[in-house]
Amino acid sequence: MAHIHEQLLNGDGIFYRFERLTVDCNNLPPASWCAKRHFAVRGSEYMRKLFIVALLFVAACGQKSEEASRTSAEEAVSGPNVGVSSAPGLSLTYRYGFLLPPERVATAQEDHAARCEALGSNLCRISAMSYEVGRDRTISASLQLKLAPQAARQFGREAINLTTKHGGMLTSSRIESEETGQAVASSQAEQKSLAADRARIENQLKRTDLGSAERQELQAQMSTLGSDIRDAQTVQRDASLKLTTTPMTLDYASGNVDQSLSDGPIIGAIKDGWTNIVSGISVIIMIAITLLPWLLTGALVIVLWRKYFRRWLFSESHPGRE
Repeated sequence: MAHIHEQLLNGDGIFYRFERLTVDCNNLPPASWCAKRHFAVRGSEYMRKLFIVALLFVAACGQKSEEASRTSAEEAVSGPNVGVSSAPGLSLTYRYGFLLPPERVATAQEDHAARCEALGSNLCRISAMSYEVGRDRTISASLQLKLAPQAARQFGREAINLTTKHGGMLTSSRIESEETGQAVASSQAEQKSLAADRARIENQLKRTDLGSAERQELQAQMSTLGSDIRDAQTVQRDASLKLTTTPMTLDYASGNVDQSLSDGPIIGAIKDGWTNIVSGISVIIMIAITLLPWLLTGALVIVLWRKYFRRWLFSESHPGRE
């Protein structure tokens, strides 16, 4: 330990003398101030390194969580990837609903129609198409297709991917099935039974000993059987058509697309609250604009009444007064 004497010149030109204490830590015991100071410095270095490691860990976790959120949001926007196998005798019907920005509805619909035409008429045909703009500046559209059963599922997934590329999202997905094969089998069995009855009646009509009344009755039964056979053939034809073609309907609607479905409750509440505020302001502006002409007309009538008509009525009722 040593004392160092130093002098300092102040602003008035006077020297002040003070002593600075220096410590030699090499000759002090472990429990001294130097040892405590040494451990304190090392502890602060450890804490700084630990803080840096924690920051790096949090950054890595944040990146992973962001990637996971992005993946989950993309999965939510594209909808469930559920494969429905078309069993023999089972006909399927697909229906998808999409939400897109107003300026992207027509483009998405045209891309879906172009994709259908690219597959060829043997795999996809457009049966109906609509596009409507409502009075409230909303757009609704639809596209109805007839696809081959083996191409329907893949076309549905591609339609969803095309919609997400246009900034839209899947809002509804429905796949319905019908046991069409049973209807075909039942119709065929019914036709066989009806054909047997008709053959029996035809053999009876060949008899020469039939009376006129009995012959007329058999002919009426033949006419009824012919009508029933035609109905059964129509049912079989429609059921067979369902087995060879798969209907698919794509519905489009315009609106505000929020693809961040993985937001927490707080962020979701903030977004919903802001949407409600904007909607409320728009309603107030619409009401104000609607009532403004009437309010101005009423104010003009009141001003004219007070300034002219009331004075004119007063002068007519009191002609001697000015």
